[in-house]
Amino acid sequence: MSLLAVPIIAVLALFLVLILSILGLISFNRVKTRIALLDLQVQSNNMQVNELQGQNAKIQQTLDGMLETYEQSSMENAQVSKQLEHRIKVLQQQFIEQQQALTQWQESQGQDKFYNRAFKLAAKGADIDEIISECELPRAEVEMLLSVYQQRTRS
Repeated sequence: MSLLAVPIIAVLALFLVLILSILGLISFNRVKTRIALLDLQVQSNNMQVNELQGQNAKIQQTLDGMLETYEQSSMENAQVSKQLEHRIKVLQQQFIEQQQALTQWQESQGQDKFYNRAFKLAAKGADIDEIISECELPRAEVEMLLSVYQQRTRS
């Protein structure tokens, strides 16, 4: 081996080390840049997570408020329903009482109906026999009705 071969090998080795160092430095810079980009992405993701957590908290507060309002409304509706049921029962009872009173009144008006009809017939000039047959009243009552009617028309 010659003396000249040793420096050429050393230069080549040095050149090879230099190229490998440059390649390593380039790779290192790429990795460093990639790490920096990943750090930025992580920071961005963390900011988005924080923002979403804040929005989630606001939504949860809104839902809690709505749930509370719903529960209060449900209780109020239940109370109103009970009051309305009570009122309906009272009104139904009053309706039944009114129906009974009306029925009693109608039954009591049944006899008056004949007398009113007899007065109307007397006003039209009907005679005693016609009033008796139409109203099914006894002769004495029809005679009394006619005398009352005649007294009213004279006064």
